Amino acid sequence: MTYLLKRSKLFIFLIFILMLIGAYTFLTLPKREIPETPVNLVMVSTILPGAEPLEVERTITNPLERAVKRVDGIDSMNSVSANSASIITLSLKDGIDNEQTISKLQQEVQGSANDLPENAQAPEVKKLDLAFPLVSYMFTGDDKVLSDLEKSFATLSDDIQSIEGVAGTSVKGFTEKQVMITLDPEKLGENRLQPFDVLSVLQQANQPLSLGTHFDGKERVVLTVKQDEGIEKLKQLQIGNAGVPLAKLADIGEVAKEAKDIVTFEGLSAISYTIFLQPGQDVPSIDKTIDNKMDRYIKDLPKEVTAHTYESQADNVNSIFNSLYISLLIAVIAVLVVTTAGLTLFGSFAVALTVLASVLVGLIPIPFMGVDLNQISVIGLIIAIGILVDDSIVVNDNIQRRYKLGDSPLDGAVNGVKEVYTSIISSSLAIVVTFSPLLLLSGGNGAFIKALPSILITTIIASTILSVTLVPMLQYIKTKRRNNKISETPGFLGKPLEMIAVFYSEKVLRTVLKRPLLVGIGGLVIATGFLFLALLTPFEFFPAADKEEVTMNVRLAAGTTIDETNNEIQKIIDEVLNEDNNVKETAIFTGSGLPNLFASSMNNTGENTGQAVFRIKNDNTSASEFIEKWEPELRKRYSDAEIFLDTIVQGPPVGAPVTVTITGDDIDQLVKLRDDLKSRLLENGADIVTDNLGEPVPAIQYVPDRQALEDNGVSLSLVSNQLQLLTQGVPLFKLYEGTISKQVVLNVKGVNEGEVVDLSQIVVPSMTTPGPPKLVPLDELLASEKISLLAQVPHEKGERAITLKAYGESDGFKAAMLNAAEAEKKDLPKGYAISTGGENSDQQEFFAEIGILFLVVLLLVYLVIAFQFKSFSLPFLVLFAVYLGISGAILGLFITQTPLSFLGIMGIVSLTGIVVRNAVVLIDFVEARRHLGNMDVIEAIVESGYARVKPIILTSLTSIVALIPVAVSGDPLFEALAITIIAGLAFSSLFTLVMIPSLYLVYYKLIGHKAERI
Repeated sequence: MTYLLKRSKLFIFLIFILMLIGAYTFLTLPKREIPETPVNLVMVSTILPGAEPLEVERTITNPLERAVKRVDGIDSMNSVSANSASIITLSLKDGIDNEQTISKLQQEVQGSANDLPENAQAPEVKKLDLAFPLVSYMFTGDDKVLSDLEKSFATLSDDIQSIEGVAGTSVKGFTEKQVMITLDPEKLGENRLQPFDVLSVLQQANQPLSLGTHFDGKERVVLTVKQDEGIEKLKQLQIGNAGVPLAKLADIGEVAKEAKDIVTFEGLSAISYTIFLQPGQDVPSIDKTIDNKMDRYIKDLPKEVTAHTYESQADNVNSIFNSLYISLLIAVIAVLVVTTAGLTLFGSFAVALTVLASVLVGLIPIPFMGVDLNQISVIGLIIAIGILVDDSIVVNDNIQRRYKLGDSPLDGAVNGVKEVYTSIISSSLAIVVTFSPLLLLSGGNGAFIKALPSILITTIIASTILSVTLVPMLQYIKTKRRNNKISETPGFLGKPLEMIAVFYSEKVLRTVLKRPLLVGIGGLVIATGFLFLALLTPFEFFPAADKEEVTMNVRLAAGTTIDETNNEIQKIIDEVLNEDNNVKETAIFTGSGLPNLFASSMNNTGENTGQAVFRIKNDNTSASEFIEKWEPELRKRYSDAEIFLDTIVQGPPVGAPVTVTITGDDIDQLVKLRDDLKSRLLENGADIVTDNLGEPVPAIQYVPDRQALEDNGVSLSLVSNQLQLLTQGVPLFKLYEGTISKQVVLNVKGVNEGEVVDLSQIVVPSMTTPGPPKLVPLDELLASEKISLLAQVPHEKGERAITLKAYGESDGFKAAMLNAAEAEKKDLPKGYAISTGGENSDQQEFFAEIGILFLVVLLLVYLVIAFQFKSFSLPFLVLFAVYLGISGAILGLFITQTPLSFLGIMGIVSLTGIVVRNAVVLIDFVEARRHLGNMDVIEAIVESGYARVKPIILTSLTSIVALIPVAVSGDPLFEALAITIIAGLAFSSLFTLVMIPSLYLVYYKLIGHKAERI
């Protein structure tokens, strides 16, 4: 320490350099609204054209799942076998090498591709990266004018995606076009051609035409053939030996595909354009670049088109950070005011400078820890400011005390640090070990909260170092130069604080020390009673954000067309608008739903699904109130539809309240069990129950007459291909016009949309008679019957599994659902199983995990204190402060009726490290005085109370005052965190000043006088 003090100016300069690096780090950290929660998901998708779900399951999904199971690092596996497609979704375990695992997955999947059907497309293994919607626009206008913008949007997307940090774009609302080649059977017959003669030529037409190279004696040249482009190329294709142009055999032109999305904004047809951000990017800076490009694009739009900025994350981020920075500034001012209350002006300056330096230096390693600037990290800084001031105040106050005792400038600084550095280091280490286990929280919860412990750990370490170096250096320089007389009562509240210290030590302590056991037991009884208030405190794992957006998910009966679905959703919106004056804006995304805006999307989308967005006047009503009013009402009015209203939740997404999964082999038996369980759940109080199997879809099944096929020499594949050509057509390849691709489809004139397939009018050539082929009607080869088919076959962990999701708001709903599931288990056939999960299960897993981490925290804190005091038993006394802090936190939540939430629990865990500081500082002083041998235990306790009550009051006040702006901010996410720390710290500090001295005296009489040591 003497070495540092004699070179104070040099080391202060080095600290100043580190502060500049920290300031630069702060200014360059990426900003976003909430922390990124990584998505460790991988999707394996495979297309098998024309196959129904059971065939896809047998030939695609099953062999791929067997291959996937051979790869280590897979946490969960779910799949859906649907018409023509297999989708396997894999969740990777936390802490593994994702890239290596994905590489092994690709190898296994490629190795199993040989076992798949020949006409199956190659399986695609793709990591689902986190695509964050940065900004979304709505373009409204006449349908014809909007449709003409497709090419300009494609050009715009190329320009936008060239910006570094942009992950991609999404355009919804355009009706995609395809190139349809419709063969004329009569013209084919006249030219003695079959549809498959055309098909083979078209399949070859998409292959690149290259003649290689030729050396002409001077140079080697590339040989090529000039070809037409686009549709003209298709028209000139020559079919058959006679080389008949395709244009003479078919109608070739662009037609509209069935719409995948219909978008309306305020009742007008619209195009939705959304830009997505790559992980780890700065929202405001990239938004500014995009805004410049979008302004130029919008300026050149036809006057009939109106552009609307529908959602901007940059606006949200700037608004949130402005509010948080105000809270941060208030916290800094509050700390300065409180410190000047009990310290000299220079002492306050030294403390403030040390706190600022601790924050800035602590920020230097933050980018390397994968943390950016978001709501959580800024709140972490606010909490840190309140905690960081403790070390500086304790050191500064003790140096001032040494100067008052007559020490020289050098000796006062050295002795002042020596007397308190062990308690500062141990109490700071206790905070570090308290927050370190929070970095081990798994999944989305761990990623969401990671910024808080990261900020606190780095800044606390910096504060510990700077408080025992920078504060004494500043005091040494100032005292050496001026040799000022130290005021007996520094600070504008110095005299009142001195009076409090005298009253506390001479009156309060001497009184409670007469009956230490009674005081200690009484305090513990009161604290324990407050813990039971948790039963009367509301609970909300992640609160709804105070936003104006409410999303509505709608799923109609299978088979509903997209136009019917859009009309039904518009009808719902019209009813809400007519009856509720609190809605100021609406939008509809029929089909695949929202482009992940407002943390909302849909699974298993189709023509019968859609999402709507209500923007409400949240000055008049909250999103939660709007949902409570309209969700049950709309479900009542539209009982045949699945309707869910939701709002943005400030945290990782949560699942359904209760899920029940049925597993087994026979799909028919699973359907029966699904129906029985669904009825039971509804009878026991569920408002609505959904499942991932869905209702059967209507189908026509063609039953082949094997004997007739054989007698006529006709293959079944020829018959099925003919049917496909006549109905939906055969998709071939994509034709590009610039950057816009159009699917080329081949079909034959015959069955129009909306007509029943008449097999007697469809013929195929018989190969058993000599001469010209005999044409055989398909009704002689096939019989048709109407049936119902499964829309999809779901799997979980490689087994057939149907998952039901139950929703309800009644009292005891979750317990009733779980009881209903247990009752259904009693009658299960052999080989079938029922398991439960959902939001309730996820929360139970979180509480189990946080419970284990809390025990680890207590153990680590115990070890830190045990090493400091060299005692096995004394740390238990210090840990009583934790108990008191938790009781105070529960009391604070109960009084304010603030829900105990995820961040409320984080606040309680945080208290473990924060509240032990006061007890450590108090007991350390007693132990030091007692072991000098010249003071009995009661006098040591009294002097400790006198010497330490002022820094305890000041440090507690600064922590509390720093968090008051957050507690009264109205932010539902952070209120619980601030209130738990404020109430827990206030209650613990008050009771610590009374109970810890009493319990210490009891401890001394029972154990301490025996000098028990490690």
